[in-house]
Amino acid sequence: MEEPDSTELRDIGSLAHWAVSSFKPSYGVEHIRDADPATLWQSEGAQPHLINIQFSRKQTITQVWIYADISQDDSYTPHKISIRAGTYHGDLHEVKWVELAQPKGWQVLRLGGSVRPGEEPGPQDEEPIRAHLLQIAIISNHMNGKDTHVRGVRVFAPRPLELDDDLVPFRSVAFTQHETIR
Repeated sequence: MEEPDSTELRDIGSLAHWAVSSFKPSYGVEHIRDADPATLWQSEGAQPHLINIQFSRKQTITQVWIYADISQDDSYTPHKISIRAGTYHGDLHEVKWVELAQPKGWQVLRLGGSVRPGEEPGPQDEEPIRAHLLQIAIISNHMNGKDTHVRGVRVFAPRPLELDDDLVPFRSVAFTQHETIR
């Protein structure tokens, strides 16, 4: 499956520290970010399985992409996922709940307010979230599998607006006198 369009977004995953709740040897957190769907993170232990993405500064986050493939991973494929955001582990709150039916490739999760299945989204649900900590909690797998496989995760922010030089014409003598620090 080809990658979704990300031209209006910028990948901010490299700005974060990534950690997982558990992993099997040779299937660690480094495989979530390596951009190779042939490699994977495999959890070990009781559910939920957690991916913690910690930013040093508060970030605006609009989308999370998760690479999952039921044809390769069977009962290891994530089914129910909760995405949580906050300042630290003590104030996390759910911002997205999703059930992946038969995932094959990149699953694009748009973030906003928490909308459970059957609920109607409101205007606040279209706003991006701002957080220091983003947590992806895999609540259950397909076919009641115990451990999980995740082949990739990407975190996106909106691309900053590029200002036209003529839009803000700070070219006056008064401005240029004060544009540098002595």
